[in-house]
Amino acid sequence: MAFNTTATANQLVTILSAISGIGGAQIGSPESIGKRVYGYVTMGSTDNRRHTQGTTERTQRFMVMLVYRLDGAEATAETTLMGIADSLFQAVHNDPTLNGNVDGAEVQSLGADEPDYQLRAGKEYREYPILVTTIQRGTYAVNP
Repeated sequence: MAFNTTATANQLVTILSAISGIGGAQIGSPESIGKRVYGYVTMGSTDNRRHTQGTTERTQRFMVMLVYRLDGAEATAETTLMGIADSLFQAVHNDPTLNGNVDGAEVQSLGADEPDYQLRAGKEYREYPILVTTIQRGTYAVNP
């Protein structure tokens, strides 16, 4: 398997975009969000280790941020984000290879214990971070 961080991030965007209730998704943190409910994917840390002779194992983390523009609807924001998070967790459980892009993926939201509210362009958003950790095994090209 070739290491391809962009392909994995694109697959996470594809998964997010297919979830009912989300207005859209993209790679990278947007400057402003026009949709009421949105998701974005950013690259986190990477750990490369020799797995066997000639094979490298890569652990890669991706932050999936779900955001909901409140407009005074805090309870709706929470229940909507709950449903979207459930759907994302289920999608990764159903296909931990993320459409063949990785050897395995795990998903968790341990960083979301405290509710986070952010102002963006004068609007208040509820943010919910989800961490997707992937594992790939492959080789690096010699003198690419």
